[in-house]
Amino acid sequence: MIKLRFVACDDPPSQAIILRSQVCMPFTPSHVECVTPEGKYAGQHFSGGMQARDPGYDEAHLTHEAFVDLPCTQAQEYSFYGFVHSKIGEPYDWQSIIDYVLPVNLHESNHAICSAIMTLALRKCGWLHWPLTVPAHLISPRDLLLTLSGIVEIPH
Repeated sequence: MIKLRFVACDDPPSQAIILRSQVCMPFTPSHVECVTPEGKYAGQHFSGGMQARDPGYDEAHLTHEAFVDLPCTQAQEYSFYGFVHSKIGEPYDWQSIIDYVLPVNLHESNHAICSAIMTLALRKCGWLHWPLTVPAHLISPRDLLLTLSGIVEIPH
């Protein structure tokens, strides 16, 4: 099983992402990461880049959270988590946040935002069968949740 964690937080960067993303149900996420088989939350953050963090690391700003289970083969699970693990230490692509707000292209290769890493991991393992029609660095947490809601049930 692949397990994703979508969250909304009340810090200023999260609120800007939510404002730009508009409405989503059950809530508009500002971040997405995965839950590793070891129980860590692996994801990209502006502060610290790609890391596997302990649960509760974001509780001071957390307003909503939803876990999404994605059924998969064992090979897909290994491939997904192997890709995620290979990205630990990668810097955050803060320029892509500017791209998300303004019609420019400042994305820096070998840097990513949270939703890009999760989207690319789902492509790498074959869970998403085809490339999406938007480059990964422009896919928001809301976009990824929307994409998944057409494949698996997202309670709301």
